[in-house]
Formats: sequence, structure tokens, C-alpha cells
Amino acid sequence: MAKTKMANQDSDRKRGKRMKEAVDAVRKGGSIRGTAKRFNVCRTSLDRRLKNNLHPFIKQGQKPFLDLFEEDKVSQWLREMASRGIGLTPSQLRDFVADYLKQRSMTMPNGNKRPSHGWYVRFMRRHPELKRRKESLREGARAYVTADDAEKWFASYDKFMGEIGIRHEPEKLFNMDESGFDFGGKGEFVLAPTKELMKGNPPRLTGNKKERLTAAFCISAAGALIPPFLIYPEPKPINATFLDNAFPGTEIQYTKKGWMDSATFLLFLRHLDKHILSDRPVVLLIDSVSSHMSVDIFQFAKEKNIELYRLLPNSTHFLQPLDNGVFGGLKKSWNTVLRRRLQEDPGAKTTKLVFAELLNKAINGIDMKRAAVSAFRATGTFPINKNRHGPEIFATARSFEQEVGLPERSPQKTAAQEAFEVFSSVLSTPVRAHYNKKMLEGCDVETSPSFATYRRLHMRAFGPIIEANAVTNSQSTAADITVSTSIGDCCQLPMATPRPRRRKLDLSNHVTDPAHIKSMCLKTLQKARKLQEKEKKAKAKYMAAKDRETCKLCKRTHPKTSSEAVDWIACDVCNGWFHVLCVGNIQITVMEEFVCIFCKK
Repeated sequence: MAKTKMANQDSDRKRGKRMKEAVDAVRKGGSIRGTAKRFNVCRTSLDRRLKNNLHPFIKQGQKPFLDLFEEDKVSQWLREMASRGIGLTPSQLRDFVADYLKQRSMTMPNGNKRPSHGWYVRFMRRHPELKRRKESLREGARAYVTADDAEKWFASYDKFMGEIGIRHEPEKLFNMDESGFDFGGKGEFVLAPTKELMKGNPPRLTGNKKERLTAAFCISAAGALIPPFLIYPEPKPINATFLDNAFPGTEIQYTKKGWMDSATFLLFLRHLDKHILSDRPVVLLIDSVSSHMSVDIFQFAKEKNIELYRLLPNSTHFLQPLDNGVFGGLKKSWNTVLRRRLQEDPGAKTTKLVFAELLNKAINGIDMKRAAVSAFRATGTFPINKNRHGPEIFATARSFEQEVGLPERSPQKTAAQEAFEVFSSVLSTPVRAHYNKKMLEGCDVETSPSFATYRRLHMRAFGPIIEANAVTNSQSTAADITVSTSIGDCCQLPMATPRPRRRKLDLSNHVTDPAHIKSMCLKTLQKARKLQEKEKKAKAKYMAAKDRETCKLCKRTHPKTSSEAVDWIACDVCNGWFHVLCVGNIQITVMEEFVCIFCKK
């Protein structure tokens, strides 16, 4: 019985989706008969929905307590909120509708003030364009990247690749990035006893979850893999060998915390220089991490004819090939290797001694060449394709722009609105008010050719006529026929509070350009001079303070070199200075001993 019910639900969703697509197609100029045949829907049902302005999902039975057109507004708002990275959970959707009902002083048909889970299930059934999906986390700094930023970067990148002449040579284009590998792995769904036979979730043996090692990878657009460059935390062991059964050519370097720094990145470039073609120049795409930005790095890369090109800042989630096509599969393979190791020997420990060997097995567990080629293609970096990324990538930036409200209407509807405005301008004000009143009352009888044209143009420009505020002013226009104000008040898109943003690095994308290197050297020199001036001022301030003494009794500061005649005396025990007037204007010769009142106690 349950299977039949789910099948019927699925059938309702598909049928309603086809009807909605058919209604949209007819409103764009298609014929009713041809559209009904194309979308496999009933012609009379389609005709009835168009003539009577019925919602595509309406059917026999009890009507939803929210108007279906109001639900469409909510659905559009939910989709926009999710695309901006601030989507609602099912529970939050029910809270939102409860607030909406409270504003209108309404309740559910059963008297409840908050919709039930059953209403949520039926709402999702009526709106197949929505689906419960898991979010992918995105840092706040990445939300600022706009489509204009990406277009400018692609234009500069395309021009650069054409100037050096490797636009069609994938073997000369590389991408480098680091990633951490933990020894714990991730839990997966396994075959285990039922909850009646075993309480709790099935356990999994893992290594030390807190231990993580960094590996730098570099791939080419042709699918070649440069040997991994491993970074271990200090201290460096004396007799241990970490490269047994490792990927051929793997190299290890040690840093204080096991992370990449400027000195280590310079060593990586030396490592890269040994394993790439002698036919230069080659291009290396890097991110804007501070450890990659150094004059010494730029100069060495230029000497070796390795052109460093910087990716758009905060855009690695869609521009970095390694992040978008390699690391995901590699991490899954790494997790599989750890699982099999413990399945073969439950007591085996995953440590630095076997990390390189296990990483080699993980690399061999994926088709690296295919993954690398697909990654460059997916990011649009090779072949160069600026149209590879749709507008949904940059939707989060809309929360930081100035516009408020839902996205603008499509160009087709904008054209329909212009046609409606032209026709409406010909009519007199009383006639327009009369037509608006008839449409609000639900009149669908085309009593005159003029009203029929007015009504059809309004449907194409603004959609179906739905519940609206009563028209009391004779100056009202067709724009007054809209969704109720309450649902519009609830469906507001939040805008980010203006906050001071970090100043962007003043760097060229082509960081190994000679002009850029010269500019960086001058900036480094200016920075050193400013630091020297700052130290000089601090030293002068310190020496000026040193030339002053404070009386330990009156706590007053007085310069020693003052022209005023001020007598001082120092305690022979604590070396503290006192005004002679403060200690009683005593007369003491140079040979006599003076002890202050604090030392006498």
C-alpha cells in the first residue's frame, strides 16, 4: 500500500510539472492543441486553466489554505534564499508560514497556528522545483565574488595565454595546491546488525584523528602528475626513512608547524623545476595565499622561465582545478586505503612512517590523468571558457549588493509589460479602473474585444490574476493587481550589513612579470624604510623618557636638563631620586650617606 501511495505522489508531481510547463509554453505563444500533445497533458484541462486563470497544480478535493499563487511566491523566495547561501530548513519553512498566518490573523483549517509536517509534504508535492538538499559550506569571503570579477579575470587570463603562446599546449599549463590528509578517515554506511540486535551505531577503528599531514600536488592540463611534495612538522628525524614504497620522485620537507611557508614554497618550485619539461615557458596557476607571494619566489620562477599566474582571489571553489576535480576523488581513495589497512590488520597504526606509502596507494586508486583533464575543463581554465560557470555560482554576492527584493523578471516578461503599458496608455482612466475591477472580481467572460486584449496582455505581463487588495481609487492601474501585501512583506531577502572589508592585495595576476617584480621590490624597500623610521622614533622617545626622573614622594616628573634650578637627591640604598624640597630641604654633603624614608622602614 505504501509503495502505491508513493507512486501516486510521484505521478502527481510529474503531472503537475508537465501542466506548469505547458501553461508557460502557451503563454509564450504556443498553441493549446500542439502544446498539450507535446507535454502529454489533457487539452481541455490546459484550456480551462488558461481561460479561468487556474493554477497548473489545482485539482479536485480540498483546497490548500494558502493560495497556490501565494505558494509560488514562497517557492520563488525559497529558491533565491538557497542560491544566496541562506536557505531554510523544513522546520524554518513552517515557522515562516506561521509568522505569515499571524500577520493575517489566520489559523490552519484544524485550528493550529503552525503548519504540520503533513502540510510540508503536500507543499513539496505541489512544487517539484524544490527538493531537500544538503548544503555545501562556503566561506563568507567567497560570497563577494561577482560575475564581473570572473569575467575580468578570464579576459586577462586569455590575453596572457595568447601573449606567451601556450593557449593550445596543455602540457605547459600546471596547477598547484596543498591539502591535508588526516589519519582518522570518515565513517560510511556499512552492513551491520539491526538496532534490535546491536544498540548504537556500529563502530569503526581509526587512526589518530588529530594528526594531519600536508601534501602539495601539481597537475598539468594534459593529465601529468608531478611527484607529491610532502610537508612534515619538525623536528626532522635522524635515522627514520619515510619514503619506502612512495610515489617515485616524492620529496619531504620540514617546517615548524607542518604547513607551507614562503621558504618551503621556494623549495617546491625547485622540486617542480626538476620534473617539468625543458621546453619553456610553462604557466603555474596558484592561489593568493601569503606563502606564495614573495619577491624571492617571483625572481626564482622568472629565472627558471616558470610563469606564475594568480587565480582570482576567493574563487578557488570554482577556478582551482585541483579543488574541483582531483582532491575529492583522492580523499575518497585515501579513506578506502585506510579502511582496507585496518580490515587486514586491526592493530595497524597509521603514522608518518607509512604515510607516503599509503598516499601512493590512494593515488593509484584513481584515474589521475582523466581527473586532471576533466578538472581543467570544468573550471574553464583549459580550454579557456568563461561561460563554464553559471549565474548560480555568483548568487551569494547578491546579498551584498544594493538591490532589495526578488530577482528581476525575465526579458520576455519585461517585453510583455512594455506591450501592456502601450495598450493601457490608449485607454482612459475610468475604463482602466473598470477593467481592473472586473479582473479582481474574477470575471473571465470576455465581454468586449478591448477587455479581452487587456486581460490577455495583463496575463502575459504579470501572470495570472490572483488575490489582491481591493481597488478603491479610480487612479489604480494594473500594477495594483498583485500578490497580497502580507506574503510580500514576509518574502523579503535580507541584505548584509555594510562592514569594512579587508584591503585587497595590490598584486598583478601575472606575478612573474618583470614590471610587477620591480614594483614589489620598491614596495619592499619602502616598507623597510618605514619600519626603520618607526624604530628611530621609538628609540628617540625611549631616550627622552630615560632623561626624566620621577620623585618617589610627589610622583612628579621633571627633566634633568631643565634650566630651572631644581635640587635632587638620590637614596644610596634604592637609587631612587627625590626633590630636596620634598624630603625636608636637608643639607647633605657629597660624602654623607642619604637613606630615604622607604628604605629606613
